[in-house]
Amino acid sequence: MDVEKLRDETIEISDITAWNKNGQKLLVSKIRARDIQEDIKSKLAEILKFEYQHNGVIVPYAMTATREEIKIFEWDGKNLKDIYTFPTHEIMSEYDAEFSNKRIFEYYLETLVEGWLRDLAEHWKTDNPPKSQELKQIGFVEKLADAAVE
Repeated sequence: MDVEKLRDETIEISDITAWNKNGQKLLVSKIRARDIQEDIKSKLAEILKFEYQHNGVIVPYAMTATREEIKIFEWDGKNLKDIYTFPTHEIMSEYDAEFSNKRIFEYYLETLVEGWLRDLAEHWKTDNPPKSQELKQIGFVEKLADAAVE
């Protein structure tokens, strides 16, 4: 009898994805609120490489978000470059005043990050979302404007 070994491979997926107004992926992300050591930047790189190798798409931005910090990266198809890092509480306290004083679960952190990205794109909460000026300087906000965030 012939036996074929199935591939035992895990494919990383983005926790939050944003598309530009033309329907192209603009940002992929990994969100972690757990107290475990893990290299989430390498997981982002896996997602970006998969998109490029299997779909022929270069997703220009990536993001990691933990309880401590949010990092924005640029991706050119080869290199994942850290372009901006800031404390998470500086953003999330705008959306939850008690953010720094309570236990944060992953699904809740993901909801807050998604709300912030929507606010950057659509200004649903404020005309000047946290860190919007800094992110305008790197061209991120203009590309995110009118984007779909899921």
